Amino acid sequence: MNGQRPQLRSTVPGWLANLLGFGILILIVLGAFFFQIRDINRSMRKNVLSRTSMVAAVIEENLTTGALALDTIDRIMTAFLRDKASFIAYLDEIDPLHPDELTALARETGLLGIRLSRNGRNEDAPAGWIGQEQGIGCGREPDSLFIRQKKIFLAHRTPSQSRDLDCVVIGIDGSSVARLRERTSLGTMLSTLSRLPGIVRIDFFPGPREARPAKVRFIEENGRPMVESTLETERGVLVVRLDARPFDRRQKVIRSQFFLFGGLLLVLGIFFSWLLHRMQTRVIRQALAYEQALAREREDAALGRTTATIAHEIRNPLNAISMGLQRLRMEEDTPDRERRKLVRAMEEAVNRAARTVHDLQRFARPLRPVFRDIDLNGELDRILALYRQRIEELGIDLEIDRPSGPVRLSSDPDLVNEILENLIRNCLEAQPGGGRIRIHLTRTGEHIDLSVTNTGLDLPPDQAARIGEPYFTTKTRGTGLGLALSRRIAAALGGGLIIVPDLAARTLTVTLSLPAAPPQQPNHTSQTSPSNHHEYTHC
Repeated sequence: MNGQRPQLRSTVPGWLANLLGFGILILIVLGAFFFQIRDINRSMRKNVLSRTSMVAAVIEENLTTGALALDTIDRIMTAFLRDKASFIAYLDEIDPLHPDELTALARETGLLGIRLSRNGRNEDAPAGWIGQEQGIGCGREPDSLFIRQKKIFLAHRTPSQSRDLDCVVIGIDGSSVARLRERTSLGTMLSTLSRLPGIVRIDFFPGPREARPAKVRFIEENGRPMVESTLETERGVLVVRLDARPFDRRQKVIRSQFFLFGGLLLVLGIFFSWLLHRMQTRVIRQALAYEQALAREREDAALGRTTATIAHEIRNPLNAISMGLQRLRMEEDTPDRERRKLVRAMEEAVNRAARTVHDLQRFARPLRPVFRDIDLNGELDRILALYRQRIEELGIDLEIDRPSGPVRLSSDPDLVNEILENLIRNCLEAQPGGGRIRIHLTRTGEHIDLSVTNTGLDLPPDQAARIGEPYFTTKTRGTGLGLALSRRIAAALGGGLIIVPDLAARTLTVTLSLPAAPPQQPNHTSQTSPSNHHEYTHC
């Protein structure tokens, strides 16, 4: 045990502990629900008292406002009609008015009619306009206002110096005032408030009452539960009956929810315990998979370091062998044909081994692009010029579809040339007996796409799906790193490489997509190669 104390393992599984936790939660929630049942009556009483007090305040405010409005209207009407009556008295003092003149004057001034009282004798214009109205006449006050249904009358007593004229009575249409009085009346207001949601009936008994606390009681009328609240105000007693059916339904719903929610929590506890068990199992599997992936990454990193070391150690003897072969060929004055052939074969083997070492080093090293303004059309022409002779020797038809002018973008020219060279070389190696290469260059929005399509694809579906994977190749010679390295370079430049095999047409299309502008945060997991040309370049 190395001196360490043994760890105690929990004997309770996680799913069982979760189920126990849900059981405790059920008890807590049910307890809270039972407390809610007790509080619902208290909140209902508060609600009823609040609404009753609000209704009382509205009634009191409306009564005060209505009385003030009616008093103001009476004052305005009195002043308005007094001015008209004084004007009529003034005209009559200048020149006594005849009935026809009075009728015309009433019509022009919007009056129902005019009555002049001279020495106890009344003159009406038009005749009979007052009708059967009783009690309308001049009293002790200078002005008396009378309201009869939808008519308003004013009796104006003239000054004593007026000639034989004791009183002037005029009237106007009071329909609007009558409607206002009706709308501000207590009955109309109670009827309007009774139509509010939740209010069954409102009764108001005017008159002073003693200040007593509000009373709330539950009653039932015709099988309908109600809450009656009685509140004494300064103007009278207010009795408000509210519909208690929502509270009654709420109580029943809460009681049923107690058991429903408890059962639901129990079911959820069982379900989540089962789900937790499954998730724990899946997490364990994912952890194992992650450890395996991490192990693979460590193996890849170790392989990269080993590759770099081996490539470094192999390149030096290859250079020495190559230099020895070159010197051997230069120093030999009369080499025979067989020896020259052997030296050339050895040189080709050295070049092939050097290319393999170069590919391994390029794949193992990180890439750090240096972005500059380049012309993709010009870079493509330079690469095609290197392989033009080889294309003609293999009898391959080359089709190029591209814009006529320069195609500008910001990228690393060395890395771009390396991708182009890999694509063209793969096309040539895929069809040694001749075929077709189609190159399509276009600009799509902020990206530039270069598609290279070649014939000669003859692979089963499982192998075709692996094209582009590191170290996968169908050639007898080669590392299978060309397309994999090109994909890494494209990602470092902020773009991508898409490989689409078409087994029916036996073609392979590789599309390079690069941004026209450099990425804001370029991928620094790579490094700029000093040159895209190998030390030993052979097509």
